[in-house]
Amino acid sequence: MRRITMGHMPAAPRMSEVRASEIARELYGVTAVAARLASEHDDTFRLSLGDGTSRFLRASAPDVATAGTGQAGTGQAGTGAAGTSLLTAILLHLARTAPSLPVQRVIPSLSGAAEVVVGEVAGADARLVRMTTFLPGRLLRDVPSSAGLRRDIGATLARLSLALRDFTHPAAHRTHRWDLQNTSQLRPLLDELPGLAHGLRGRLAAALDRFETVVRPALTDVPVQVIHTDFHGDNLLASDDGSAVRGVLDFGDSLIGPVAQDVAVATCYQLGADSAASDGGADLLAPALDVVAGYHAADPLRPADLPLIAELIAARLATRIIVSQWNAAREPANSAYLLRRTPQAIAQFDAVRAIPREAVIGRLRTAAGASSAAGTPRSAARTACSTPGPCTSPGARACTCTTGTATPISTPTTTFPPSGTATRASPRRSPARRPPSTCTPGT
Repeated sequence: MRRITMGHMPAAPRMSEVRASEIARELYGVTAVAARLASEHDDTFRLSLGDGTSRFLRASAPDVATAGTGQAGTGQAGTGAAGTSLLTAILLHLARTAPSLPVQRVIPSLSGAAEVVVGEVAGADARLVRMTTFLPGRLLRDVPSSAGLRRDIGATLARLSLALRDFTHPAAHRTHRWDLQNTSQLRPLLDELPGLAHGLRGRLAAALDRFETVVRPALTDVPVQVIHTDFHGDNLLASDDGSAVRGVLDFGDSLIGPVAQDVAVATCYQLGADSAASDGGADLLAPALDVVAGYHAADPLRPADLPLIAELIAARLATRIIVSQWNAAREPANSAYLLRRTPQAIAQFDAVRAIPREAVIGRLRTAAGASSAAGTPRSAARTACSTPGPCTSPGARACTCTTGTATPISTPTTTFPPSGTATRASPRRSPARRPPSTCTPGT
């Protein structure tokens, strides 16, 4: 089980727009005016060049794969080569293996590096800087929703999942506060939010209890791979007519996890208006189910994925409430951005809790056509490692092998009861859950 250190941590100092422009000129030969873009932790900028074009600059804390290397090299994406961070490696991998996916492309520095560490590598001011293309388009959150657009959200996520299925990187073996695999470990953050209404605090605590007793045991045996983890309207761009996804942004929270987690996150942000439990949650769930249908059509979900998606939708809503408020208390100057959707999350959290979980699972089955597609294999077999350890074996889905062979695994049905502990039809080996020593706490 991975542990997250959740103590008080000072917010990292923000990079100024002037400094971003200097970095663009000195390290990339790009003369531009930098304008800050809203971001939870990293410093992100739109660089406007004199010819009317734009670039994107991102500065973040160096991850484990890059720390200590000074200036990062281009490396081989997907190999876990030291010197290429996880985010950069993902972009390079997708450029090679899935060029039709609408993601940013890495622009090398004047020295040819895919990314550069600025400042003292071991110092608090160290920043890993990368420049990429700037994808035009409107953020999906600002576009009127439609069934076709929501299905394309699911289909685009499925294409991304397939493209990342054979990707691995040492820094992907990490966790952070938005990682739904560790939802119950948000309790220390909940305890640090004295301003919460008593009733809401109790409901969130109950959600964390359910995760610990019901969901965590089921996650032990779930196949995993590198996933996006943050597939929502702030990180997606829409086409001019608002009918399709035309850009996927921000792989900064990517890590190794179950596909169901990515689908649950994408689904969570397409929930509809609040709905009473008496109507089965039709208004609340109906638009979100389009995402599931779109995903399933491109990368068939396993029957066992659907109960997990139902649980992780609720977990994501609880996480949005707890983490956003904790981050806002830690960084008051950015609180407007961090809390912009908290009222919506609270309303949807209560609405989802009011719907019997079995009803949610039934709606997911209908959306995915699970009754007729049961047993449909994915296009790439999910695998488990015979010997767990830090992931160095390329090509295996969610492999954390140091030695041994990646072998196909079968997936039993997992039943999520209304309360209590999940029961599995039959036991099986764990597909390489990482031991604590191999994990890097996120921020």
